[in-house]
Amino acid sequence: MTQASGDAGIDAFAQSVELALAQAYQELASTGKVTTPAAVDTTTTCATHHQEHARALGDAAGNSAASGPNAKLVGRFRTLIRNAPDESAALELALGLENKAASTYLFVLGSLEAPEALQLAASILPVESEHAVALAELLGKDPRETFPTFETQDQALKPDQFPVP
Repeated sequence: MTQASGDAGIDAFAQSVELALAQAYQELASTGKVTTPAAVDTTTTCATHHQEHARALGDAAGNSAASGPNAKLVGRFRTLIRNAPDESAALELALGLENKAASTYLFVLGSLEAPEALQLAASILPVESEHAVALAELLGKDPRETFPTFETQDQALKPDQFPVP
């Protein structure tokens, strides 16, 4: 599939990111590195939400929907997961992924035009932020010291860097 433009292309890109995030959580679970009940519950919830977001974004993208997870991101995430030595490192990795996801949705909101597309992205951004807060709490981090006062696009994953499959 070639990179689609407009709202459908952005929705397809975001869908491919969500699918990559869901796969990252599945791979993280399969490593056996995340074992405490609270961490298992949180990461399972994150994975479920990413699957739900991917479905909604795929529906919104229509014929431009991604054919699977963003391959470049899957490769990058897989390497990071393999290199995480323990649960704490795995949760730090997941926290970083969720911060990138929130930053990505801020970027996406600035790229969409149709009210429906904007509404969908705006409904996903706070969920990604909630994931980050839950992971920070598991790590014993004070969210007030962990997160910026305002989210920026600095960590955003962008379509030109991670083409849609």
